[in-house]
Amino acid sequence: MNVKAIHMSDLFEKCEDIYTSVMIVAQRAKQIIDKSVIQIDENEDVEDSIQFAEQEIILEDVEKPMVVALEEHLNGELEWRKPDSDIPDSDES
Repeated sequence: MNVKAIHMSDLFEKCEDIYTSVMIVAQRAKQIIDKSVIQIDENEDVEDSIQFAEQEIILEDVEKPMVVALEEHLNGELEWRKPDSDIPDSDES
């Protein structure tokens, strides 16, 4: 696993404060994790342990959800809403 540093100024460009950026990335990472759990649950009925072991190996190669969410946020691919607003914000501010 390679470590990649990001500039804090990149996060400040996307939102008015760092807390909002962190919450957006965390919520997106949670969505990615929930989606992968659903996919794993669908494949849980595998009876052959060899097939199950092969599946675990494949899952280890997947990029971490937090990294994916952070890249999506920095690339301007996410939209979000403030709890008191019906108008969606985006990363393209």
